[in-house]
Amino acid sequence: MDALLEQLSAVADTAVDGRGFDPAQFAGVLALFEGHAHAWWAAAEAEHEAVARDTEAAVVTAEGHLKGVMDAAVGRYRGSSGQADALSAATAAMETAFKATSGTHR
Repeated sequence: MDALLEQLSAVADTAVDGRGFDPAQFAGVLALFEGHAHAWWAAAEAEHEAVARDTEAAVVTAEGHLKGVMDAAVGRYRGSSGQADALSAATAAMETAFKATSGTHR
């Protein structure tokens, strides 16, 4: 990208210095910028899609874990502390999965 900025600066300098402005050269530099922008956009989109897939997989895993914990908790005596511990563990597992996947979106 720095090289493209230098090329654009050189084209601008020729126009400012009165050495002649070459519209074709300017169009060429802009086309290179456009190519880089498209490549950057495609890479960003691919990264976003990968993170979204990973996040969805983590959510499915956390939901499965939560369902298992909830099923086990329902089978226990309602007043037992084990039910609260299981629900707490399931909540912690979901939070961990969310933090693990949301940290990659920067």
